[in-house]
Amino acid sequence: MRDIMKKIGKGLLCLTGAGVLFITISAIVHAILTPKEKEVSRIRLGEKLKTVEVNGQKIAAYVTGSGSKTIVLLSGLGTASPIADFMPLAERFSAHYKVVTLECFGYGFSDRTVGQRSNAAFINEIRSALKKLEIAPPYILMPHSISGFYSLYYAIHYPEEVGAIIGIDESKPNQADTAKYAKKKMVFWLSWLSPLNSLGILRALIYLIPGSAGILKAYENNRYYDEDQKKLIRSANAWNAFNSTIGNEFNSVYPNGKELFGVKYPITLPTLSFLAKDTVEMSKSMVEKNNMSKDWLTLHEEVISNPAIQKVEILEGKHYLHHTQADKMVELTEDFIATCVK
Repeated sequence: MRDIMKKIGKGLLCLTGAGVLFITISAIVHAILTPKEKEVSRIRLGEKLKTVEVNGQKIAAYVTGSGSKTIVLLSGLGTASPIADFMPLAERFSAHYKVVTLECFGYGFSDRTVGQRSNAAFINEIRSALKKLEIAPPYILMPHSISGFYSLYYAIHYPEEVGAIIGIDESKPNQADTAKYAKKKMVFWLSWLSPLNSLGILRALIYLIPGSAGILKAYENNRYYDEDQKKLIRSANAWNAFNSTIGNEFNSVYPNGKELFGVKYPITLPTLSFLAKDTVEMSKSMVEKNNMSKDWLTLHEEVISNPAIQKVEILEGKHYLHHTQADKMVELTEDFIATCVK
């Protein structure tokens, strides 16, 4: 029996040693590859990739196109590379507009921060970055998902700087009051996912186990993305997935929503919301199961204060609607801007 226990102990010791060795190698490889990959991607993106300092840290932006109106693309929660993710829209809009894709702290090429991820913090960062990029308002904000919160906050507090909001299946504050899951913090879940990022283990999973990062499947065989963009998206997920800054943003969803409960769009603000049919249908199912008290369409309609210039358009597709509907979205956006935005 004693011999058996010794063998088990030795086995466990070997496994522990192998685990420590794997983690050490993973962390070293991650630390070496991340800056090299970023530099390669910076060179590929060229001079359109800009970096500015905000609150002592760096925020990245991709600036393209020209025109009298500026569209500012703001990403959804956890989108590792906003620049690559929004590239199909940025390229198409650049024919007629100046287009800025901002990467807030924790995303893409930007630094991480331990600061608050409140609505006010995001808007301070966005406004400061745009000012340092020497891009003057008013802006046409184009938020995806959670950035709908920040865009509404921006329009309420600085109405003279927001010429319109054109949302991509964007979140609405009352969503955080009607959906049960939104009130739950994810501290425990993120407490172990964030170290996995720092130690490079998520990188290992992404590269060694195809299909482990489900979000990447949306870009495969997608005509809107070229190989360089796909490489950047894969690399950025290795850099940024579940980092501590994004974790803090996850845990700020409910308080950020609560701050804006019941708020409607300013009556003079032109808005257009592109809703994904899949999200609309899923929300109806959640209402039926008592997991939400209001469906997705209702949440978007109830913030409208002026139906003459505030519209909702449902398009076939999933939550990342621009992955499949970029051409249609650009066409409808250009018509909307020509008709409703001064």
